[in-house]
Amino acid sequence: MKRRLAAALLTLAAIATGAAGIGGSAFAEETNWPEDDITIVVPFKAGGDTDFHARNLASYLGEILDVNVVVENVDGANGSTGMLQVMDSDPDGYTCLFFHDSMLTNKLVGTCEYNYSDLDVCAATIVDNSYVLAVNSGSGMSTLDDVVTKAKENPGNLLYASSVGAYSYYLGRKFEVENDVDFNIVDAGGGTDRNAALLANTIDTNCNPYGVMKSYFDSGDFTAVACLADERNPLFPDVPTAKEQGYDWVAERNYFLSFPAGTDEAIVAKMEEAIKEVCANEEFIKATEDAYCVTPTFVGTEDLKAKLDAEFADFTANENLITN
Repeated sequence: MKRRLAAALLTLAAIATGAAGIGGSAFAEETNWPEDDITIVVPFKAGGDTDFHARNLASYLGEILDVNVVVENVDGANGSTGMLQVMDSDPDGYTCLFFHDSMLTNKLVGTCEYNYSDLDVCAATIVDNSYVLAVNSGSGMSTLDDVVTKAKENPGNLLYASSVGAYSYYLGRKFEVENDVDFNIVDAGGGTDRNAALLANTIDTNCNPYGVMKSYFDSGDFTAVACLADERNPLFPDVPTAKEQGYDWVAERNYFLSFPAGTDEAIVAKMEEAIKEVCANEEFIKATEDAYCVTPTFVGTEDLKAKLDAEFADFTANENLITN
């Protein structure tokens, strides 16, 4: 009851503020939200990169917003279970979702009938361009040419690990089509499961952010054959890009926060400003770089919506790569 009354008062305040011609961050400052704990739902198991980025963000948001910000893991259906839980929550600003671009591909493959447009998108903290293709260091492969040669010599046999229908799956299918190779794309679970499988040589390749496999690169068990970015990543500069090796293969994934549809714009705007402040925090930046070899990048609400619209249009245009 307390939250619903507060939400009603927020709406009246927002109308009054808007009528006065005050916009942007000033508009957000007029709300009394938050007055209670905030829950960030991570739609995957604890321990992965999405979970880390959410918990790292939550620890700083709590200080800025002066409330407890807790993370709840709700695993299932490649993120769709947690997403649906947030969609069904009250749009009072106290439950939100931390997800990434797999939300877009889930819609196309039918894992979930909903998309980012069914939520109130807030802001991104990570634009992850640290994707690499990795192999077991004992595989005899060390370059992207080696992977392509092996795949062409054994069509349909080289095991490319992904979560079927997810972003990594799309990247593999796109590479197949553009380079006339035939992988055997298998669903090998999340990052932890795929790392174990590559270590055991039950899969041949793993395409994931560098940080997900960092300990295995450090130990020498895995070799990163290519970074899927426009330029080498200064946090792991020894890994050549796919472009350097003659392959136009680039990946970028946004990690972003969303609220249930119908959340007051003042709440979304205030959270957006808080996230912007976190992303400029040197300790937050260092923790992210040290853990996952990616530098935080703030993307505000309107720019994020435009990015997601463009990406979903691209995914839709290549829907056959995801659904076949």
